[in-house]
Amino acid sequence: MGKAQDWELRACADSNGLPYSNQQQQGFDNRIAEVLAQDLGARLSYEWWPQGASTVQLKLREGSCDVVMSVGEGYQGVLSTIPYYQSSFVLVYREDSPYQIETLDDEVLRQLRIAIETAGIPPFQALANRGLSEKAAILEAVDPDDRTRSPIVEAVARGEVDVAILWGPVAGYFARRQPVKLRVVPISPEFEPPALSMVYPVTIGVRAGDEALRDRLNLTIARRWEQIQGILEEYGVPQIPLPKPLAQTEEPAQASKTLRIGLVVPTQTGSTPVSSSIYEDTGEAARRGAVLAGDELNQQAEGVGMQLKVLVASAPNAEAAFRAAARLVATEGISALIGGVGQGQAEALSRLAEQRRVLFFNIGSPDDRLRQEACSRYTFHIEASAAMYLDALAAWFIQAGFRSWFLIYEEGPEGQTLYQRARKSLLERHFGAREAGRASVSPSRPDFRPALEAIRRAQPQVLLLLLGAETQLSFLGQYEAARLGAAVTGFPHPETQTRAFFAASRSRAKAGAGHRAVLWEAKLDAYGARELNARFRERFKKPMDPSAWASYQSVKLLFEAASFGGSLEGPKLVSYLENPRTVFDVHKGIGVSFRPWDHQLRQSLYLVKISPEAKDDWNLAGLVGELPAIYRPGTDPIERLDQLGDLRRDSRCRFEGGR
Repeated sequence: MGKAQDWELRACADSNGLPYSNQQQQGFDNRIAEVLAQDLGARLSYEWWPQGASTVQLKLREGSCDVVMSVGEGYQGVLSTIPYYQSSFVLVYREDSPYQIETLDDEVLRQLRIAIETAGIPPFQALANRGLSEKAAILEAVDPDDRTRSPIVEAVARGEVDVAILWGPVAGYFARRQPVKLRVVPISPEFEPPALSMVYPVTIGVRAGDEALRDRLNLTIARRWEQIQGILEEYGVPQIPLPKPLAQTEEPAQASKTLRIGLVVPTQTGSTPVSSSIYEDTGEAARRGAVLAGDELNQQAEGVGMQLKVLVASAPNAEAAFRAAARLVATEGISALIGGVGQGQAEALSRLAEQRRVLFFNIGSPDDRLRQEACSRYTFHIEASAAMYLDALAAWFIQAGFRSWFLIYEEGPEGQTLYQRARKSLLERHFGAREAGRASVSPSRPDFRPALEAIRRAQPQVLLLLLGAETQLSFLGQYEAARLGAAVTGFPHPETQTRAFFAASRSRAKAGAGHRAVLWEAKLDAYGARELNARFRERFKKPMDPSAWASYQSVKLLFEAASFGGSLEGPKLVSYLENPRTVFDVHKGIGVSFRPWDHQLRQSLYLVKISPEAKDDWNLAGLVGELPAIYRPGTDPIERLDQLGDLRRDSRCRFEGGR
């Protein structure tokens, strides 16, 4: 466990949802969540939202919260913990009634006035099967305007109806608050053929892909089982007994021989789009790469007396990423983080890494500011920088005779910065290259008509889209309709380097089947790349996208640093990684190393051509270029790698010699 309140656990809850929760935190789920948070050393916070399907399916997926209490076991679209209670639909009637009801088959029910909370619950169908549905009046289980009242239970207490049928936790809570004593009896039989159950286990829902949080909560539920059951009893929740879960003996979080790595990325959590959907393919590929590396390296780890464990956390946005990373550090004792996919996530994880003195491998952000200004001694960049990508694109196209360029960038400081760096790549480093024109667009509501007219007048040879992934796709559709002839390429954000993006761009326009810069290509067949690509494709039946390669190599490099550096401690791992004599094989040719002044991995980049005719994702792209060509005779490969996007003159980072 970490120190008390080392990290934030955010729950989605109904601000007016008694008996489960309210904003005054008076519900039984408020109480149980606090018990779990205390056990985990977490600071509990809430995202207040009306409870319902939208909370579970949307708020979790968008990253507004990390857990939702009282989720039915097997609820679609979430990952569930073990059940922390099991309840049923119940019968509620007055204790002074001249009858006892034990089952729906009791004949006395035919003479009684029945109320039911809704026709949509299983007991209503059970009543219909017995010819009793027409006797049932619909009454609200809880007053929507005053959650301290239950109209259906109050009607029983006043004698207006004889028996009520509703969900057990609601019935038990409000029955105890009536002026007369009421019986609360679980419905029997528990199962109504062919497929209706009256009993349901209840779990905590976490985001799909957040296995590490689910597993940690399971351990905590087991440890605090008696306390949880005591709270439920206090609130009158009718329980169908569950066996007490085993409180497993967990491995100490700081075990000296276990290298724990936390992968924090947006993973696929559902089929309907949410704000993070554009990043999910990239995050899913990263997850697969890390899983493959963990499986392959574990055998080697055993040979050197070490264990390797990769823990996955699904993080749709920067806030969720920070919370997940803080949790992994506090509860799992991880030595390193891998992530940075999605807007702001690399910055958040880099900040957390610096605070907690753990490594962070950035596999998702090419932003030069992370290398120039927002420096962190504990951050290393597997992803190439924006400068590296822009220099490579300029070199490839200009060497092929494309000297007249039109640049399209997004309005605002970030777009202006990227535009200026692109000009530097083109005009300062290549004689004869020229800027034929430029245009800026709003990323929120892109209208490319003025830009297209400017392109028509300028007649450039190539268009460079310095735009986000979605805006690039929007442009391609409008460009196709304008029938202009310049070649098109785009800035290679990680989410634009996937086979899924290539397919989307090709479907928008013929111009989408052009050339793209990538960090890795699934058809590389030299330097051991062929074998790595083949293993990945055999395991996952998909080509190895760049983010999969980046996460695979991150795990591999961290394992090698821990093995050969002789330590799992953050500062010592940093010293090993930034040592100029430390060299790694990342299946790109010669051994590579991190630049000591900004922790950027020196490496080659690749140019691929998207096929306009390919019928499958494997043949969708083909390798056509590599930069730098590191085996050119008479050159120093490290010097040539440093020339690709070298930011040393501009960077405020100075890690050489330590801090």
